[in-house]
Amino acid sequence: MTVAILLGAAASVIIYVDPYFHYHKPQANLCYELNNERSQNDGIIRHFEYDGMIIGTSMSENFKTSEAEELWGGTFIKVPFAGGTFKEQNENIAKAIKCNPNLKVVIRPLDYAYLMDEADRVRDDLGDYPEYLYDENPFNDVNYIFNKQILFDICLPMFDEARDRKAGGVTSFDDYSNWMEGTAFGAEAVLAGRTEYKEPEEIQPYVEKVQKLVEENITQNVTDLAKANPGIEFYYYLTPYSVAWWGSQKEMGTLDRWLAAEKYAIELMLECDNIHLYSFNNEFDIVSNLDNYSDECHHGDWINSQILGWLYSGTDLLTKENYKEYLAVESEYYKGYDYNSLLER
Repeated sequence: MTVAILLGAAASVIIYVDPYFHYHKPQANLCYELNNERSQNDGIIRHFEYDGMIIGTSMSENFKTSEAEELWGGTFIKVPFAGGTFKEQNENIAKAIKCNPNLKVVIRPLDYAYLMDEADRVRDDLGDYPEYLYDENPFNDVNYIFNKQILFDICLPMFDEARDRKAGGVTSFDDYSNWMEGTAFGAEAVLAGRTEYKEPEEIQPYVEKVQKLVEENITQNVTDLAKANPGIEFYYYLTPYSVAWWGSQKEMGTLDRWLAAEKYAIELMLECDNIHLYSFNNEFDIVSNLDNYSDECHHGDWINSQILGWLYSGTDLLTKENYKEYLAVESEYYKGYDYNSLLER
């Protein structure tokens, strides 16, 4: 009996506080720290009030929802899944649509390096999802409500903070998952000891099997959901990796394959009127300036802010009329770039 009472008390505390928002939105008198994407994002999607959302991989973590709200109006959430595949992101957008009939705007970077993924790929290497938070099975919630670590490391300290009169609230979505602090940018960080860019030993062809991967990935994880929800505006863009990334692809003989995959993916997405598709790969002042990057792919938050402005204004919007010209300019630039000149800076 005593054990049952103690377990019931522990479960009651966790259910009341609910630091992962599994059952309800935050309690107004408690201070919640957003610091666990895979555990908290599902609850944010289910229980927070919003009409706009920003979702994506680590390429989306430095976005500020306050800036999106200034442009589009309304209330935005940010639910990044670092390393999350197109499938993982799409499933969470679908959940947001199901849980929130007020959703009007979705902003999502489409990681260029994921275009040729298998449609059902998930990132098992990043640790297990807490499936008991995502599914509809109430019985496996025992993993949550009887979790000693959640009780003692999260819930009880939140009560202590409340007794110390710490104001209730939730970590700002501007700050949630932002990785800027302490991050090094510039050529040294991006090139990471590289001494040269070699000519490719072999050119990797764009074959029918690869095109099939692109078709299945984009159709299942991008366009099907947009077609099924014509009342929602999807602002999607191909992530602007640094010119150093393109140099690595050229060295590996995959540059032409990427360009061909991108062309086909663009054509698939342009069939959806409510997908506003962008690419900033031809913003050469940005991608060729390694001071904007912490590695070959990840740019600083000032670029995220610029991207929001461009998405709202229509800068670099791809259309059926202009996408071939965009691709031609892109191809000429990255095929002809002197990548070894990066090492001379």
